Amino acid sequence: MSKYEANRRRKHFVPLRLDDAEYQKLKEWSSASHRTMSGYLRELLADCQPVAFPPIEYQQVLYELRKIGINLNQIAGKAHSLGFVDEREYGAECDRLWRVVAELSSQMSRGGVKFGNNKDMGC
Repeated sequence: MSKYEANRRRKHFVPLRLDDAEYQKLKEWSSASHRTMSGYLRELLADCQPVAFPPIEYQQVLYELRKIGINLNQIAGKAHSLGFVDEREYGAECDRLWRVVAELSSQMSRGGVKFGNNKDMGC
């Protein structure tokens, strides 16, 4: 046994045979979740449900929402110094914007496109 093998955390090698359809599903699901096939299978064994990374459009929407929030804060600071904006109303709008961003993030992290035992995936 080599020095490298002695220090391995995972010491068991499990060969697995799949047909073409099973292999294709595993390949698609693991790449969609940005994991290796073995990493994807390990997550399933750990009772985790791997999810796909959010689409780029989601990240663009978050980016735009964050920019809007920053702009609102800058406007609020200037308006506050000039003394003519209702701070409560403006603060409520800012809070609402950030709640929307937080809810979007939460939904995508919890219930994004699921892989594995998902009825929509034909399993």
